Amino acid sequence: MHMSSKDYLLRQAMSYRNDLTAYAYGLTRNWSMAQDAYQEALIAINKKIDKLSKSEIFPWLKRVTRNKAIDLIRKQESMNKTRMHLIELVDTHFERELNEESSETRKFEDAALYNCMSKLRTDARKLILFFYKDGKSCVDLSRIFKRSENALRLLLSRTRSSLRNCVKKEMSLHE
Repeated sequence: MHMSSKDYLLRQAMSYRNDLTAYAYGLTRNWSMAQDAYQEALIAINKKIDKLSKSEIFPWLKRVTRNKAIDLIRKQESMNKTRMHLIELVDTHFERELNEESSETRKFEDAALYNCMSKLRTDARKLILFFYKDGKSCVDLSRIFKRSENALRLLLSRTRSSLRNCVKKEMSLHE
């Protein structure tokens, strides 16, 4: 079955989910709002997809994600000068670092990290997920794992180093 150009462009737009959600998170500092901003941007692009070319998808979607994130912030709280300054800093960073090419590279990095995470011992994987995904502190983790805070910090450091080396090795295979 042949995919229509509209379907192809929508799939292309959806392939930027991780990068654009991270961008929106940088702006909003709220995971739920970041996901909402990206979803609203997808809805907006679906309405305009017939008027965009493949090369216009990423920049347009990035701009709309930004605008949707700012709209959500405005709905939740008053926009003060400090918040606007933060948004400008995030924009500046992402303007330099986030583009279509870097997004493709991050897809390989994500796959490498996923593969490396699957190779970790169960306790090390749980530690990483609790710390980064759930935002648990070392105090919380010391209670969960029944280890001292220092022992957990050391295990986190070693696990991060192991993951970093594994991802570098995986990425070198794709070069």
